[in-house]
Amino acid sequence: MHLTATIIFAALLLLVAALGFVAARWRKADLNLLHEWGLGGRRFGTVVSWFLLGGDLYTAYTFIAVPALVYGTGAMGFFAVAYTILIFPILYLIFPKLWAIAHARGHVTAADYVRERFNSRLLALVVALTGIVATMPYIALQLVGMQVVIGGLGFPAGGFAGHLPLIIAFIVLAAFTYTSGLRAPALIAVVKDTLIFATIFAAVV
Repeated sequence: MHLTATIIFAALLLLVAALGFVAARWRKADLNLLHEWGLGGRRFGTVVSWFLLGGDLYTAYTFIAVPALVYGTGAMGFFAVAYTILIFPILYLIFPKLWAIAHARGHVTAADYVRERFNSRLLALVVALTGIVATMPYIALQLVGMQVVIGGLGFPAGGFAGHLPLIIAFIVLAAFTYTSGLRAPALIAVVKDTLIFATIFAAVV
């Protein structure tokens, strides 16, 4: 086991966990309300949203899964670069109008918008289920990325001992997300993005 790396990893995990639970008191509101829990009360603003989007895009998927795919299969892995470049202009065209409608009507999810726009509970259910199913592979990629990071610390690759750090990290993540809602990843994203910028700077140097 790499002692120095493990100590740094454990310290960062404790910092992130503490921030995740403290986030419930950040811009305090009634987290029993779905829009407060799931959207941060729509009060994050440009800077926090920028960090949140950065934290969502630059993840273990970006730093581990995609490079591993390029290494394993070659040019096919570059789909991630192309789709990221193509999707953002489309989102900049569509999302401001969608946000304005959702904000005015009080929609929390895409399914809420679809239900009102097309007056169909069935279509809204299909959209919601599609979103959940489409998220599963992405979550799996994040877990694989975390497992690779933990394996890089020198923990055994297989068995319960090898999976224990991943299980602990996942339980901590699930716990502070449950208690703090979107405020937790938003606050953590500030720390995470700062660490990513430091990583990029160190790699360039």
